[in-house]
Amino acid sequence: MSVLHTLAQWAATRRADWSPTVLARAEHAFADTVACMVAGSADPVTRKTAEGLATWSGGQATLFGGTRRVDAPWAAMVNGTGAHVLEIDDNFYPALTHASAILVPALIALGEELDASGADLLDAYIVGIELHAALGRGVNRSHYFAGWHPTATVGCIGTAGACARLMKLDTGRTVAAMSLAVSMASGNKAQFGTEAKSFQCGMGAANAIIAARLGAAGLTGNPEVLEDPQGFLALYGGPAPRGWDAPLRKLDKPLALEEFGVAPKRHACCGSAHNSLDCILDLRREHGFGAGDVASVCVLVGASNKKNLRYDDPQDEFQARFSLHYNVALALLYGKVTLADFTPEAVWRPEVRELFALTTMQARAFEDEPKDPDQRPPHLVEITLKDGRVLKAQRVYARGLIQDPFDDAERADKITECCAPQLAPQDFQALLAILTNVRGLDSVRTLTALCAGKQEAA
Repeated sequence: MSVLHTLAQWAATRRADWSPTVLARAEHAFADTVACMVAGSADPVTRKTAEGLATWSGGQATLFGGTRRVDAPWAAMVNGTGAHVLEIDDNFYPALTHASAILVPALIALGEELDASGADLLDAYIVGIELHAALGRGVNRSHYFAGWHPTATVGCIGTAGACARLMKLDTGRTVAAMSLAVSMASGNKAQFGTEAKSFQCGMGAANAIIAARLGAAGLTGNPEVLEDPQGFLALYGGPAPRGWDAPLRKLDKPLALEEFGVAPKRHACCGSAHNSLDCILDLRREHGFGAGDVASVCVLVGASNKKNLRYDDPQDEFQARFSLHYNVALALLYGKVTLADFTPEAVWRPEVRELFALTTMQARAFEDEPKDPDQRPPHLVEITLKDGRVLKAQRVYARGLIQDPFDDAERADKITECCAPQLAPQDFQALLAILTNVRGLDSVRTLTALCAGKQEAA
């Protein structure tokens, strides 16, 4: 069998006998992403995307932040942009994707057309995130280092498989959907720190739905497109891709969601900075120093992390989300990194910018890092205080992962921070109740009806 046939057969036939742990993690990720979509719906980037699609209306899928309805691909494009634009959506390390930010908008939009239940959506999400893992393990970390944006490449293909699962397609049509998605998989890291970065996530979500609909209609592609000499691995794999043998052996043994979970974000910035920021906060909590006590901060990150954190002197909020120097300054000054720190005005605060010179970033060589994205070397932080003390910390896993998880109160606080400012109070309370029990939702349309903004709801 081809690689794609193996993945598609698993996606189409795998029993939905998910463990309580997997269901709970899927539900938490789904709820977190809906909150990100609500918060991001008010961002100018999301609104520009919606405006650009203004002539295409009249479908059954909802644009968050309003009551306008469009066809599912365009809802996924806008809502997927909104899910990712504020950089508070989760990471998924086995695939090096923002898996939920592409999966959840696509499944909600398609689910509205199908009148899917919460249980249906979670089932498709679990299948999709395992496909992300298998595909990502085949090409990463090399694919990522080469400059591809895996959320929009790997994520598009895996999300097409999730959409096929939601549509209950058989193996052959799932193969077709995922093969067609390979043709539409695109997105590059040159767009990090720009408006286009989050659009790439929305674009991938839209393309996943289109691929699944076309596959369902009988359109086909090369079933060997992943391993073909002119296919995905050869073209997209970067300098040293792993290949497909090991990822296929690991498929569902165990589920990646069981072994790793996802990485929900504590800080409203690029995930490449999170281990370092958490190290700083750990040291602050232990030693009680403030920004004025610090002489220098030296950080060691991975090769790809340094490429992501490319803006030492950010000029706007988009660049600031990808600036280690900016976010370290926030951690030193305020002990947190919030949504409010990423506005045009906030980026130019003199008390923040004067701390940029404290930070030095170094990176491991790509050749010295493991090829397997499941293996994660630690990020190291060394802080020298003005009194001469040298404080050190390291983290392999950021706060929020299963190794250091959020509690229920922290998850609820994030949902409140994201949603309460955007929704009418009664809608927010009703949405909060749904997000604590997604698997009990009879119809996704009940959820989307609550996601209009205050002005629209009034």
